[in-house]
Parts: sequence; structure tokens; C-alpha cells
Amino acid sequence: MRTGNGVESYWTGKAAVVTGAARGQGAAEALRLLQAGATVYALDVLPDSDATWTDLRAAAGADAERLRIRVADVARESDWLTLAEEISQAGVPLYGLVNNAGVTLRKTVTETTHAEWRRLLDINLDGPFLAIRNLAGLMPEGAAIVNTSSTAGLTGYFSAAYTASKWALRGLTRAASLELAGRGIRVNTVCPGLVETPMIMQPNAVHDAGRARLFYEGNRDATPLSRGADADEIAAAVMFLLGPEASFITGADLPVDGGMTGGGVYWRIGKSTGNL
Repeated sequence: MRTGNGVESYWTGKAAVVTGAARGQGAAEALRLLQAGATVYALDVLPDSDATWTDLRAAAGADAERLRIRVADVARESDWLTLAEEISQAGVPLYGLVNNAGVTLRKTVTETTHAEWRRLLDINLDGPFLAIRNLAGLMPEGAAIVNTSSTAGLTGYFSAAYTASKWALRGLTRAASLELAGRGIRVNTVCPGLVETPMIMQPNAVHDAGRARLFYEGNRDATPLSRGADADEIAAAVMFLLGPEASFITGADLPVDGGMTGGGVYWRIGKSTGNL
């Protein structure tokens, strides 16, 4: 597998789509695909002129010639129809789809407005649905789709809308994996835990900077590896699920969470009681 050193790889001559690609996990995933030789359609709501795209272009270096930045709203089907037409006309086969775009909201059921609920579902669930609906027909045998859920989609979590969207996305993955199996297209879910991106520390309407810090520290302390993941560690898991090494894996949920869902509660109990 090529890692940016010019060696021909599985991804040479193939295309991939990454949503939420301007920063964080999406940027790391787009960069890895570029370095592996893919033509990458990098989607985000941020305009092409935004400085975050400059960072991705710079990181891509010579590979940036295969970077196709597209401003798109994942919840708007017309944007997916436009992209599908472009990919179809380009003639580079679409072998990868990474549904990474997502938003969060740390509010309880009673605090969450209907508009907030709808916005999270529109982006976190409708976005991947529309992507699969409009792009799967372009994907050949051997292609793969990775949906980005969360540890919040594996356990209970104190954000009703976010939790519901991430659990539902796992259900979409299971259904799509069955429907597309006959065409040799795999569909899996990656479930990150704490990830060291700017979003995790961002103050918002519910959490000021102090509470955002406490949220981060609480997640870290519930993680047996005692840290958050680097965005590139999530990207590495996504690359595995997209690639030929995962050719017999479909309909699966892959936690990339430092052990949080596997034993985070007992990790904290063990630490506090001196057993670990």
C-alpha cells in the first residue's frame, strides 16, 4: 500500500468521496486517500476559499492535483445528483465513499428543540442515506462504503438527537450492507470515541469553555488508553475498511475508542478502587 512515496497502490486510478473533508477526521481521511493514489472528491459546506482547504492542499502537496473540492450540503439531494453526474462523466471508477460529515449537540430531550433535532438527523442520517442512494449505482464490485457513527451510537449518551442519529446510522449500515452485498459492495461503520480535534473543545450554547474542558477530561478518563485518538488514527481504520484487506468484512461496527466501550466503566472503577 502506498504511503505517499510514489509506489503504485490499490487506489491508483480509483476515486473516492469524503464528506466533511475540510478539517478533522474528514481531512485526515481525504489526505490518506490522496497519498494512496486516489482521486478524491472532498465535500464540505465550507467555501473553496476557506483557509482550512488551504491547509489540506498544502498537506497533500503534489497529490493535490487529484483533489476535487466541492462545496455541498450533504442533506440536500440536488447536491448529490450534481456530484453523481460529475463522477459519471469523469470516468474514474468510484471505489470509496466515506460518510464523515456530522454535527453534535449536547442537549437533553427536553432541552432540544424540534428544529435542532431535525438538523442533526438531516446531516448525520439523511446525509449518508442520500449519499448511498445517489452514488451506490456508480460503484463497481469491490467498492466500499464507510459510515461514521460514534461510541454514542453503541451506548447510551446524554445527547438525545446525536445519540439517535448515530444509532440510526448503524441501522442504515446494516440494511445497506445486505442490499449491496449481491453487487460485491461492502458497507461498514466506524465508531470513534474521543478524538483530538478542535470540535471536541469548542464552546457552544450549552457548554462554555470550562464545561467543554470537563467534557474532554471526562471522556479521556473513561478511556483505558488514557488519551483521545488523533484524527489520523480514525483515518487509518477507515482506510482499512475501504481497502482489499477488509474484503470479507461488511455490516460491521468498528469501535476506534481506546477501549472506552469495551470496558471504560470498569476501567474507572478499577482505577478508583486500586485494582488497576
